[in-house]
Amino acid sequence: MLEVFPIYSEKLKNERLIRVYTPPAYQHEQKSYPVLYMHDGQNVFNDEDAIGGSSLQLEKYLDSNDLEIIVVAIDQNSPERKDEYCPWPNNEYSRKLLADESLSFGGKGGLYSSFVVEELKPLIDYKYRTQKNRSAMAGISMGGQISLYIACKYPHVFKDLIILSSAFYANQEEMENLLESADLTGIDSFYMDCGTEEAGTGSFISTEFLASNKSIQEIVQRKIPHASFQVLEGNEHHYRFFQNRVPALFTFLNKEDKRKLKRKYGDRSGWNRLIKRDFKQMKIEDGSFAGDVTLLTMNQVSAPAIFNYPSSKVCVVADGYSWLQHFPENERFSLTTVFDDMDNIVQWYIDICLENGNENGRPWMDDLYLDIVVLPDGDIIHKDAEELEAALADGVITEEFYRIAWAEAKRITLLLEQDRFELIKKTKEHRLLLLEQ
Repeated sequence: MLEVFPIYSEKLKNERLIRVYTPPAYQHEQKSYPVLYMHDGQNVFNDEDAIGGSSLQLEKYLDSNDLEIIVVAIDQNSPERKDEYCPWPNNEYSRKLLADESLSFGGKGGLYSSFVVEELKPLIDYKYRTQKNRSAMAGISMGGQISLYIACKYPHVFKDLIILSSAFYANQEEMENLLESADLTGIDSFYMDCGTEEAGTGSFISTEFLASNKSIQEIVQRKIPHASFQVLEGNEHHYRFFQNRVPALFTFLNKEDKRKLKRKYGDRSGWNRLIKRDFKQMKIEDGSFAGDVTLLTMNQVSAPAIFNYPSSKVCVVADGYSWLQHFPENERFSLTTVFDDMDNIVQWYIDICLENGNENGRPWMDDLYLDIVVLPDGDIIHKDAEELEAALADGVITEEFYRIAWAEAKRITLLLEQDRFELIKKTKEHRLLLLEQ
């Protein structure tokens, strides 16, 4: 359901139209919901309201995906949009970038920010059933800049930030200085992206626009190590490209569940058992596999590690051993192949996981407890079902994650029994690729 109403701002001394989406179940249940605040409200929900006729089409997306969230879209004051979304007057760099020495705008971002935090948010929390401490903010272009500014000026109010193709160039130096001193410890998740062709293919402005975002991202990354930054090849500064990134607006919704999972990294940094090691990684796409592959060679270990299985004992850690780990894209498992000091495979270890990813060049998986071991003689061993059951009982994982884990384990077991788990057959070949780097 979409409700549209005006409010008068004492801060801005004008009236602003607010658009509020509530999920279908809102009318029938008494639960509270997280809230996503967005700028440029005319362009959020429907094309017929959008400036220029193209929106994010968010109402259709939310209804189709049945997401449990309230979205608050703040209409822009079009004649003063640049003034309100830029905290400081635009700088000389922006005038040179846009080839207009007379260009002058900006400086009302502080007033606009106080309107959002001190007037609008209390009203929304009063009028709707919100989770008051679970608020996110998203913005596009200059809406991205003002979103990051608000997070800096009002720390711990908005826990999740999503900023798309942000136009920082008008206040570049000021934003960088603000970020250096800002308290961002309250940010739970941070997503930022930028296209390579924001102002058109091969243009000077496109190059500088991306460089501007990268400069901001470098500071953010130091403050928020888990921040995500995506460079989108070929993407331009237009809603037909922004529409494709709508799912990124809502990835924070399951962050609390995901954070409880055990995230394991391919480089195994911090593993005290390893005294001397070599590490290699590469991206492989060969028709049957696409994803990150890592090779950890254990030159010296403090002590061997041996797994006791019902029918055998298998050493998996010792001097000269190596672990080849596959993190396949769009799959719910990772595969670790253990090689001994004579380059023989001693086992394949399949971790069931929620997803695989790459964080600042470090491949990772979010472990879902269940494991499958395959030995060279063909034995298939299932492990850690009791850990999964305990995680569900203790509320560490949701019932959804529990079902995902068992469904994936059963799927892979069937493939193994039918000799159709093809990645196992590629491990020696892929190990050679890494060794030859």
